[in-house]
Amino acid sequence: MNSSTTITATPDQTDKARQLIELGLAMDPEARSETLARLIAGSVHGGTDTALYRFAGVGELCHEAALAELNSLRVPFEQEAWVDALGRYILATAGGRS
Repeated sequence: MNSSTTITATPDQTDKARQLIELGLAMDPEARSETLARLIAGSVHGGTDTALYRFAGVGELCHEAALAELNSLRVPFEQEAWVDALGRYILATAGGRS
């Protein structure tokens, strides 16, 4: 008996995400868009067990945990503006929490 396994690969979207983030920040420097914030979170999160990963994937934002993660992130210089924009979004949507 011969069994066959099909593996489906998805294309790497890293370059596309980078382009969308840069365009989004150019159009909305204050990063008020949840879609843009989630795209940034998905690009910089530190792993699947993180608040940023949850926010990127399902839109659930734990403000305090996400800010703590942002404060400990180490990103390339080119992505520092992304982290700043995401931090502004999180603070703006915290509703008085920080």
